Amino acid sequence: MKTKVLIKKPKLADYQQDIVKSPARFTITEAGTKTGKTFSHIYWLFKEAHGKTAQQGRNYWWVAPVYQQAKIAYSRIWRKVVPTGQYTTNRSDLTITTPLGTIIHFKTADNPDNLYGEDVYAAVFDEFTRAKAEAWYALRSTLTHTKAKCKLIGNFKGNANWGHQLALKAKTDPEYEYFRITAWDAVDAGILSRKEVEQARKDLPAFMFKALYLAEGDIDKARLIEDEAINDLKHNNFVETGKKCITADIAAYGSDLFVMLVWDGFRIIDYTIIEDPKEKEPQMVEKMIRDAATKHKVPQSNIVYDADGIGAYLKGYLQGAKPFHNGSQPIKQSGHKVDYQNLKSQCYFAMAQRVNDRGIYFDCDLGKYWTILVEDLEVVKNRTIGKDGKVMVLKKEEIKDIIGRSPDISDAMMMRELLELRNFGWLEGI
Repeated sequence: MKTKVLIKKPKLADYQQDIVKSPARFTITEAGTKTGKTFSHIYWLFKEAHGKTAQQGRNYWWVAPVYQQAKIAYSRIWRKVVPTGQYTTNRSDLTITTPLGTIIHFKTADNPDNLYGEDVYAAVFDEFTRAKAEAWYALRSTLTHTKAKCKLIGNFKGNANWGHQLALKAKTDPEYEYFRITAWDAVDAGILSRKEVEQARKDLPAFMFKALYLAEGDIDKARLIEDEAINDLKHNNFVETGKKCITADIAAYGSDLFVMLVWDGFRIIDYTIIEDPKEKEPQMVEKMIRDAATKHKVPQSNIVYDADGIGAYLKGYLQGAKPFHNGSQPIKQSGHKVDYQNLKSQCYFAMAQRVNDRGIYFDCDLGKYWTILVEDLEVVKNRTIGKDGKVMVLKKEEIKDIIGRSPDISDAMMMRELLELRNFGWLEGI
């Protein structure tokens, strides 16, 4: 005899019910803070684990960016089911086994490889805009066998965020439906206090209030590159051709990418990105640069390469090429010293302005690396003026804390500005 479980439906706001009842296979919700998105989706997943697809051993996943967030959702269900005595729980593994034998897992997205493999019959991706795009790719792959539904919920993190870009699919793909929930929606539904939201609007900078409470605008005022300008990099086909150049961010044996961009003026016409450490040995890097220069007829003097670290090896082999040292003094312009902390900051500010002015065009398809580039450009930020009055961008260590890696593609883009600051004979002191 099949076990029956009676689930009491909670009171949901109209917008919560619209999301829960959506016929779309994938719903994507960008919502203001504390608007009830977690509560409604916990109910949905719990109900799915007891619904039509429920059979012993089947899996239902709640995925969050980090362990602590997954644990919060787990604890909310755990407190409800333990008093019934009908559920088996494992607080170490963050699993709840229902009386039907279905298993609700609360998993983290920090290692996307852990999201491949098992048969999953429903999933919620919590705070998806704060996770890596690769986690969604893995989860989506896992859902293929069962054709399961998935609901993605999170805060607004900018128009260029991979999650927001995914939401745009709802305009053309009937498998997707997009929802935007604001704090005012929650006020009207009685979930939030109007007085509290009004106070938050007074307490927070306008750009922060819009992002956190209204799911719009720009989440970070320190950013140097606009979201729309990043998106336009793929569409600026009016950018004119010009001198052929190569820029290369050198990586050898570590996890950083080797990135080489080939430029025709400010049109990026070709690229090479290497992940495998075995293919990034110094001799192989030198050959890749030489071969690209021959193929695209790039003069050696129009090659810029990262000369810090392993890149120093190339100095004796690429005669006439321009070594780029991040910490070098900024280039004098019009006879005056510029108030940048270093050459890297000077070139990043120049590159950011050029992107915002729609002056760069990717005349090639980056494929899976497009998401990485977007993340790189989103963290091009003004670190504010230092005690010495000089401006600078975030340090590499600070960027790694945000995106978990080095911004290798944007570094290769940034080095292109070196050839514009002055004519090619400026190399004093490098």
